[in-house]
Amino acid sequence: MKVSTRVGGVLVATALLATAACGSDDPPAPVDVPVDLATLDVGGYPTQPREIGLVSSYDQARFIEAERLGDFVPLPSDIDPRFVHQNPGIASVFVFPEASLGKIMAIDRFTETVPDFIGGFVSSAENDANSRGIDMVNAVMIFPDADKATAAAAALERTDFEYVDRNEPIEIPGYPEAKAHWQPQEQSIGSWYATGHLVIYTWIYDYLKIHLGKVDRQALLDLTRKSLDTIVPSVEKFTPTPVDQLTTLQRDREGMLGRTLPRPREDSWLNPPGVYAARTAPHFVSDPVDTAKFIDDAGVDLYSNDGGEVYRARDIAGAQLIRDELGGLTRSFTASDAPRNLPTAKCKEYIGRKTIAIRFYCSVSFDRYAAYVWSHQLLDAQQRISAQYALLVNAR
Repeated sequence: MKVSTRVGGVLVATALLATAACGSDDPPAPVDVPVDLATLDVGGYPTQPREIGLVSSYDQARFIEAERLGDFVPLPSDIDPRFVHQNPGIASVFVFPEASLGKIMAIDRFTETVPDFIGGFVSSAENDANSRGIDMVNAVMIFPDADKATAAAAALERTDFEYVDRNEPIEIPGYPEAKAHWQPQEQSIGSWYATGHLVIYTWIYDYLKIHLGKVDRQALLDLTRKSLDTIVPSVEKFTPTPVDQLTTLQRDREGMLGRTLPRPREDSWLNPPGVYAARTAPHFVSDPVDTAKFIDDAGVDLYSNDGGEVYRARDIAGAQLIRDELGGLTRSFTASDAPRNLPTAKCKEYIGRKTIAIRFYCSVSFDRYAAYVWSHQLLDAQQRISAQYALLVNAR
């Protein structure tokens, strides 16, 4: 991480001013304009970047290993373009199964069944925003070696199979070694497939067909196979960390987490702080396809989340594109005041129909970085984005 020298307390804010060579026909390039950060209201939030260092415990190492795996897990829309509605209420990164698998797999004996489980990453989506279509979940789980992964796949399937008496064994076309069962009375299937150190759990549940009283066994098998055909070659590129080296893992990547606002203790969270490749960021949002597009347009290579989100774009213009996309208005959002003395930040208020939703959101950019924060109170959101902006500047 490059560290800058502070001069007279004057730092920098992002603005759309132009510099171009005389006589050039090229479009003007955005530059940064100095602003006195001493005038920003950052509340009690930190403004200096952190040195994160190594993991501090074995469980924290398990989380970091699961985050590393996340960079290789495809989006549901990569498997089938129908699956574009994600539920951010399901944890993507897990070492304890309750928040990720509790509603789709028997987990009451999970620790007893697979004591060597290290961590996992969940990819989930549905093809209808109102849960009137098909749910598809893929949970990729890490084990110490291939033998333990193979044993885990069989053990987890057996435990889940025995949970209710309606389950019947089924074979997945093209994957004879997968352990799977389905419920002939319902449009539902579960499959556990071991590949290397990993177990891929695929769960499909068709609300619409169940509501209509229809069963299509082949449709379940085809979608399960399609999912495995996409996920298996992708996650096989993941290189697991040897178990005896897990506690040597670094928590940060290229200073991204260090320049991201830390989480306030009073906030609730599903996923641990983490840094990911750009392609992984859409796993954490409800609109993955649109997010993937503007991330690609901006040339983002790294993404972090902690008390907010930070995106590293290819340049200043890319960061400003991210800022404008994140701060943009729709029918569900109305504009709110920018923070005092930070006019380039964009804030908005949620006015949609969801009853459980955070109300205020703000975005900002500096240099090639863009950030996004949220809060139930406007002043708090403004303070968070001001502090996050100062973090980006001070991390130069």
